[in-house]
Amino acid sequence: MKTNISIAYIDFGDRFDPNGTSGIERKKLSQIHELEKLGHVKRLAFYPKRKKNFLVNISRLLPYFPSTFPFVYNEKQLAGIDVVYFRKPSYIDRYTIRLLKDIKKLNPEGLILFEIPTYPYDKEKAGLGKYPLLMKDRWNRRKLHKYVNRIVLIAAKDKEVFKIPTITISNGIDFSRTRLREIPKSSSDDVHGIIVGNFEFWHGLDRIIKGMKAYYKKSKSVRKFILHIVGPTNNVLRIDQETEELIALGLIRLYGGLTFTELEKVYNVVSLSFEAFGLHRRFPGQISSSVKSREYGAKGLPIISACKIDYIPEDYPYFLKVSEDESPIDIESMIKFHDYVYSVEAQIVAAEIRDFAEKKCSSEVMMSPIISFCTDYYYS
Repeated sequence: MKTNISIAYIDFGDRFDPNGTSGIERKKLSQIHELEKLGHVKRLAFYPKRKKNFLVNISRLLPYFPSTFPFVYNEKQLAGIDVVYFRKPSYIDRYTIRLLKDIKKLNPEGLILFEIPTYPYDKEKAGLGKYPLLMKDRWNRRKLHKYVNRIVLIAAKDKEVFKIPTITISNGIDFSRTRLREIPKSSSDDVHGIIVGNFEFWHGLDRIIKGMKAYYKKSKSVRKFILHIVGPTNNVLRIDQETEELIALGLIRLYGGLTFTELEKVYNVVSLSFEAFGLHRRFPGQISSSVKSREYGAKGLPIISACKIDYIPEDYPYFLKVSEDESPIDIESMIKFHDYVYSVEAQIVAAEIRDFAEKKCSSEVMMSPIISFCTDYYYS
């Protein structure tokens, strides 16, 4: 029976400041914190050494070149490991498989848990420019079963993926690091809402902006609804004349990426939050398990979304589900929802939302199936 488990946490991607906007980085840190309950954890984070350019982007499409970025490792880093928690890179390529093969060779009795944050993911890799990368992924992921003991899925029900049994978890965050928002002291009846993300077409940002255009076309004297957008929008936001006017009037506020400290200041002026309005574009009926939905809950914010959220029942009084289609979001219905929610004191609303979220999606709840599986494997 093992008495001291050695764990490696392996992830790929840009380096993030824990104080940055990235909820993903904060999720990783909370996962590592929970894994430390099993034993010593070392993190092997692989990240690009240079910026992408035209030649790099072209080379990624070729069969024998890395699909993400080149990375190197020392076999000494991989030896003597009992559990590997391996977060899937953007694409599974021959270099991903080689790393897994080397880990298994050095630790034949060790566990390899392979997290796929979004599954199925083929549709989000759609597009002519991404097709060669997807083909390489499809070719290489067939080999995962040789080395991986369990696939870790987020809010999915598949019992087996790529011939490998699964463990299902839900996303979670460390509530001790995310404070309840401050309730704004204002006599204004303006309604402020926030949407946070590294925006892609499936966030459906266009739907809420179309809704705002329709809302303000009716009259310039309607009750103000202000949308705060935090995160890069270059891929999705087309700024036409109407959008430009809404920005100029301060009705749409674009922040780009913010540090977590800066983001908290925005949270302190809003009273609604928005999940996603276009997940059906990627996979109809998809249920969200996003990190931001957890942070919204921790901040004590009611959530509006076109998709279901895994930890929130549809009849939850602080959740409004809108249509899962391409129609503009009805701003008036959101304002009515806002007024219904805040018919009681805002501080009570915020506290109730946070308390509910903490019971459902803390980092401890998130990693409980992983901790149980590893404990049973090594201690039973």
